[in-house]
Amino acid sequence: MKKDSSVLVKLSIFLCCLYFLFNSCSEPIPASKVTDISDIKAVVDIYQTLTDENDNSISVSLYDRKGKMFGNDSVNVTVNGKKIEYKIIQGLYYTKTYLYHTEKIAPENNQYEFQIQLANGKKFFLGSVPSLKLSSSRNIIYDEEASLNNDFSIQWSGLQDVNVLYLSKTVKVNTKEKSNVETFMEQPGDTIKIGPAGTYTLKKEKFSKPGETLDILGFEFTAEKTGTVNPQLLNGSSITINGNHDEQANFK
Repeated sequence: MKKDSSVLVKLSIFLCCLYFLFNSCSEPIPASKVTDISDIKAVVDIYQTLTDENDNSISVSLYDRKGKMFGNDSVNVTVNGKKIEYKIIQGLYYTKTYLYHTEKIAPENNQYEFQIQLANGKKFFLGSVPSLKLSSSRNIIYDEEASLNNDFSIQWSGLQDVNVLYLSKTVKVNTKEKSNVETFMEQPGDTIKIGPAGTYTLKKEKFSKPGETLDILGFEFTAEKTGTVNPQLLNGSSITINGNHDEQANFK
């Protein structure tokens, strides 16, 4: 019985591997089978720097009703009237990613607007999102070389559209053994909802824990917006834009 059970387990694993390989290697569905906007789920991601609205990266991923990613040269996606290049990206284990990608597209009237033309010639509004308002990291005030003996404060102003502050820590791990090699470890920090102006203070008591000492505090001021998609698209469709100012302080 044990032998039969082992054979069944191995067979199950083999069949799972075949299923994975089949789905990884299979091509996307023919574009001709996608005949209406209601056949599509679209996910649009835009990254725009907060110092130059023309410095951006735009990706559009399309999925069919079964959740399978698809794309084709005969399906055209545009942003502000400019065609987005269709790409096939080869990944690991024979996987492929099908997406539309472009960079450095200027927003028009402070807006990114997307259209799609299917293989049958039908054109549809895909979605739109406002561009991010520009701001300067010079409006973020803090001590770049900070002391472990004092509270740490960050002040900011004029960061238009910035609404989230991400904090992360790099700590030095203290070991009992004497060694010339120092060990560092990154730790997740806090996510804080903020406005264009404000102050954040981290108490010195929270710098370190037993066995570790704060070395670097990273803070990312991020602007995030969600746009509007065609209501006829499948559930799960979205369009988002984000940009950030990345800063860090070193502690001694």
